[in-house]
Amino acid sequence: MFRRSFYLRYSERRFVCLGDGTLGRGPLNALLAERRKPGALAIGDRLAVSPKGSRLWRPRRIEARADGARLAANLDSLMRAAARRPARAGLGGAIEGAHSPLLEHARPALAALDAWLADGRAAVPWRARDLIGLGPGLTPSGDDYLGGLMVGLQAAGRPREAAALWQWLDTRAPARTSAISRAHLAAAAGGEVHEALHACVAALFAAKAPPRAARWSSLLARLDAVGHCSGRDGLAGVAAVARFAQLDARSRRG
Repeated sequence: MFRRSFYLRYSERRFVCLGDGTLGRGPLNALLAERRKPGALAIGDRLAVSPKGSRLWRPRRIEARADGARLAANLDSLMRAAARRPARAGLGGAIEGAHSPLLEHARPALAALDAWLADGRAAVPWRARDLIGLGPGLTPSGDDYLGGLMVGLQAAGRPREAAALWQWLDTRAPARTSAISRAHLAAAAGGEVHEALHACVAALFAAKAPPRAARWSSLLARLDAVGHCSGRDGLAGVAAVARFAQLDARSRRG
């Protein structure tokens, strides 16, 4: 239970997060119209929830439309905005090249994944397992980063690598992270994350002019309200994919 939400397990691997509208839409979230805030509840209380009048949310599929030059410009725009609004914890600082004890600890695993992204054919590196369950948050930073990688790979038109990463994760995550975090990873494997992260991914891979500073500031503010630092951690994974996607697009054009 949390101040504005609580998780309910309804099968071995499935969870729903019930809470008020400030949670935002996401693959596990069920937003309640009840006036009483979920934080007023206690474990053991009974609550009746009706799906009457509810609407199912499905994120719009994101397709990479930006060429190499546009993607590079979008990525540069994001990095400058992230530097002006630094991540408060976790692995989000990887976007703008920040330093922290956690980032330094994760650096070998991040570098191994960068090499895997650049290759495009190799097996997922064993070193990447060090990210599973690593860092703060109900869904640890390392898990959110890996989820962002899967979403970024799908947006970049690399579904095979996204599927390979999920297959690799699905066998290793049970021993290294929580059941709730695994449920979020499964959703990311299907291309579904919080709507605030979807908005950032759409802006990053868009073919139009890079979002202005004010636009990125607004997007990052929404993202930073997702979990402890889950939103920015996920975006760091997406940005890692974008860096290699823009290089690959430029090499093909050349």
